[in-house]
Amino acid sequence: MESGVTSRDIGLRIKALRQQAGLSQEKLAEMVGVTFQQVQKYENGQTTLNVTKLQLIAQALKVPVADFFTSAPTQGVRLTDEEDRLLQAFRKVKSGELRECILTLVGNVNRRAR
Repeated sequence: MESGVTSRDIGLRIKALRQQAGLSQEKLAEMVGVTFQQVQKYENGQTTLNVTKLQLIAQALKVPVADFFTSAPTQGVRLTDEEDRLLQAFRKVKSGELRECILTLVGNVNRRAR
């Protein structure tokens, strides 16, 4: 019989995702409404997270809760708030022609910035 995900496994994922997001334990603690010592205990697997706190941590780290239960490491790059806003706005553009114009504009801006 295969064992499930342990508090230690979840804690290690929280730590890795927090570091990828560039957050300190203090900042994550503030976002979740706990002390930084509590975040340390979560990351070390000393304290079992309840469902509510796990959801708050997932929201703060901008990942789905399911990421804490998969055996594969989290894929992809974490977006900044600014990148996330840009991506959401781009996805709302329905016209393929307008999307191409936006991509051209961004490409031109990048070339000018060099």
